[in-house]
Amino acid sequence: MYKISAEPDYLRAELLDRETVEETQQFLRAVVRQNAKHRRQCVLILVRLSKPVFQVAAHRLIEYIEELSRDPVRQIALVGDSMGLHMSHEYIELLARQRGLNVRSFREESAAHGWLKDQRQSPDRRQRQERRDTEERRQQDRSRRNGDRRAGTMLLAPAG
Repeated sequence: MYKISAEPDYLRAELLDRETVEETQQFLRAVVRQNAKHRRQCVLILVRLSKPVFQVAAHRLIEYIEELSRDPVRQIALVGDSMGLHMSHEYIELLARQRGLNVRSFREESAAHGWLKDQRQSPDRRQRQERRDTEERRQQDRSRRNGDRRAGTMLLAPAG
């Protein structure tokens, strides 16, 4: 059983008493459809009284999160009402971040609301470090290419 509503600043999607992966897939497809219709930049996903799912990749659940994040979603907050759900959501957050998606897991709905409202959210340290590492690699590649060009160039002086 699920309920999806378009709030003024975000899409609210609540899943209750989920037992199977198929129910999760059905729910996430509905969230993607509703967000395509309402076009919110933020999505709050609340999961209550449900079994955690840890085989996210095997069941292709992360692909729904990825699809949801494409357009125009910038932030997805996940809230679970049990330790198992929170751990499952932390795993989803990890996979999403590896794909460059802005997904966070929360234990409390109020914390998720606060994060969603903060549109000026700065990237966390890991994302900043990843950007620095990428830029550093690009600069090293440029230096190597330029160095190779210089190494292959011979200056000829008149014989004398």
